[in-house]
Amino acid sequence: MKKPLALFLALLMLLPACPISAAASAGDDALRREIERYNYIIGANDFAPGYQFTDADPVMEVAVAIVAWGSNMIKFNAGNDTDLIDRVLEDRDFDYVFVWLRSGAYFRNGYTEAEAQADYDAFYALTRKLLRTYDGTGKQFYLGHWEGDWYYLDNYDTSQETVDPALTEGMIEWINTRQRAVDDAKRDTPHTDVDVWNYLELNRPVDAMKKGADRVVNRVLPFTNVDYVSYSAYDSKNLSTRDIKKTVGYIYENLPEKSGVPGPRVFIGEVAEPAASFDFNDSRHCDANLRIMAKYLQCDVKFCLYWEMYCNEKLDDGRPRGFWLIDADGNETKLYKTLREVFSDGKEYVKAFAEKNGRVPTNAEYRQFLLSRPVFVKARIGVFFEDIWKLLRSAAEAFTALFR
Repeated sequence: MKKPLALFLALLMLLPACPISAAASAGDDALRREIERYNYIIGANDFAPGYQFTDADPVMEVAVAIVAWGSNMIKFNAGNDTDLIDRVLEDRDFDYVFVWLRSGAYFRNGYTEAEAQADYDAFYALTRKLLRTYDGTGKQFYLGHWEGDWYYLDNYDTSQETVDPALTEGMIEWINTRQRAVDDAKRDTPHTDVDVWNYLELNRPVDAMKKGADRVVNRVLPFTNVDYVSYSAYDSKNLSTRDIKKTVGYIYENLPEKSGVPGPRVFIGEVAEPAASFDFNDSRHCDANLRIMAKYLQCDVKFCLYWEMYCNEKLDDGRPRGFWLIDADGNETKLYKTLREVFSDGKEYVKAFAEKNGRVPTNAEYRQFLLSRPVFVKARIGVFFEDIWKLLRSAAEAFTALFR
């Protein structure tokens, strides 16, 4: 009896050694890859810069600046040039790529079968190409469009309360055609460790929430099958934290459920306050934008993308408005430097968290980390006093109205 028992124990000690070691190694490699391509939530846009410092393609120059800043995500306009995505990624290893593709309001006068087919073919072909080209890289691609409410309303008229039902149907079909193409291509294309998603961008949800006006959020979004919603958040950036949370919550209320899409399913596609609003005072510009970010980081958002690295807009006198992280003289702004330090701290946090817990932080955990950074603690204190002032002013206006 001793010999069989000894043999069994010997085999028990020897056989599991390789599988356990291999599993541990595979687990370590998987965790390392998750750390390397972690979503640090904050990013910047790369659109039509109004100045340059090299002879490079404008998008490429800004992409270099974004990498130097410390971010692993980029958002730009591909138009109909899908090869631009490959050129951007050729030398710059972005993990999160947001692209405007075929962004136009051609559905307003009736969404024709030919237009629908062209959209479907373009989104289907690009999705298949991205899945094949970047298979195994962990990259995530988000295909979308410019601010949808400006396509939906007549001549940017924010006082408009109703929209032609035919236009509404056209936009719904436009979004769903793009989504169907992405879903079909993912179904038809074997792939691992790469994702392509479709998003709808809206920009006037406050009108719908507060006035009941027809907007993309309440007349289009509920009838789509979209993966994600991008919120270009200028209509709420100066609201209180409470009202911003209500606004993001209102978007979620109108977003149909969809399985297989990792949340959060709403993100801030762009938001900022330009330096011109503060007479180009760099410190005030930095503080104001940190306060804006702090408000949205308290919401259930996947990303928060600042507008933008190089400014794209000009004042009447020809000067840039100051939607920038690097100014027109090539100077790194205080906001640029502050957020670069946040990125550095974030990378250390994610690495330490993963070593301790055997996983990377969730989106909510990382947002809490960001909000605990001294710069965002200061920003939140500033927001608190702003909100108190707004509340007192609102109460005073209501009191005054009683005696009119």
